[in-house]
Amino acid sequence: MTDLATQPLLKQLDDAHLPVFAVRLTEWLIADLNKSAESVPDFTESRAKALLRATAVVDDPTLHDFARLVEGGGTAVRLALHDLLQETGLAEDEEVTALATASAAISSPQSPISWLSLSIAAHAWKSGYPLYQLDPASPPGEYSPAGQLIKRAATFLRQQIQRSATERDKLGKKLAYSPGDGTPTLDTLPNSQPIAPVPPHFRPPIPVRYPEVSRETLHVNENEPPPSAGSGSNVTRNAPLTITNDDIQPANQRPVRMPEIRIRADQVPQRRPSPSSQPRPQPSSSSGSGNNLGTAVRQRFSRDKEPLRSTKLRVIVQDVQDGPGLYGIQVQVRCKGINAHVAGTTNRDGVFLCELPVRVHSGLTYDVDITWPRDLGGEVERKSVTLNVDRTEFKLPFFRRLS
Repeated sequence: MTDLATQPLLKQLDDAHLPVFAVRLTEWLIADLNKSAESVPDFTESRAKALLRATAVVDDPTLHDFARLVEGGGTAVRLALHDLLQETGLAEDEEVTALATASAAISSPQSPISWLSLSIAAHAWKSGYPLYQLDPASPPGEYSPAGQLIKRAATFLRQQIQRSATERDKLGKKLAYSPGDGTPTLDTLPNSQPIAPVPPHFRPPIPVRYPEVSRETLHVNENEPPPSAGSGSNVTRNAPLTITNDDIQPANQRPVRMPEIRIRADQVPQRRPSPSSQPRPQPSSSSGSGNNLGTAVRQRFSRDKEPLRSTKLRVIVQDVQDGPGLYGIQVQVRCKGINAHVAGTTNRDGVFLCELPVRVHSGLTYDVDITWPRDLGGEVERKSVTLNVDRTEFKLPFFRRLS
């Protein structure tokens, strides 16, 4: 919303005419919002005060402080009208602007300002809510449209008493009465000398015609014959220039086309298959090694154009957590979709260490299976771990018992 400090709406009203404008604004709002086909009660100051008390949005000390603030007039009244016009958008209404202009010409005394009814009527005008539907006997709910506009009116009253004296003085200077802000009349305009039309600020009103582009001066005739040699002209016209294929490519430099090349089947030597080209048997999954798994992983993910790096996986097998390691436990590491694996047994510390390739950006997930001995159940336990290049070594513990 536009700041009213830059508009002459309140600046054209002095402190004596501000109450006149406030009273006329109240009457205009009530006449516009409190009309109905049926007989409705008048929206008075006591009815507005009863609404504020019935909805419990403001207490009596706040009402007393606000009344004591505005009864002195001057800056407090000007700031209250400024906030009310700015919050409700009444400053942008043309009828309110005309009402302020008409109030500046009235010199008759007016009745005191009904601030409570003015604030509720102004917020009702913003919401488009009729005033005759606001009944103190049946107060509206807190979150209903009527309850919200009464709550905003109470917030306006509290803002006036919560403003400090220093802030009130600063805003009062911005909104002070300035009679020179209005539009000057012909009698009040200062006498000044006419400004000479000096370019580039003023363009001379004389039309300019350039003979070199004028249609009346320059003519072109396509059928005009060339000037004769005896006319004194030194311009001669030769034969038109033509370019032929011989000029572009002479006959002695043209390419010679040789007969086409044909290869017969008897000219191709027969090659015997070498022993290295024969297919090799794929290693079984039960006898795979770490090199076979690493090679298979690199071949599988080489098409993704994502580089691979190696990291270490330390598998720790213990009977209980932080207890002694189990020796000779079979460990098998696989990767989903890869027909290879790496297998082995744990050492005396219960550790199996292997080096595996992983993708640099997205990592790679491996499945680790351990086979418990028969005296511990003989079951196969599997865990999956995702390795990445952020760490050089990962630890994966297995426990038979928690305690």
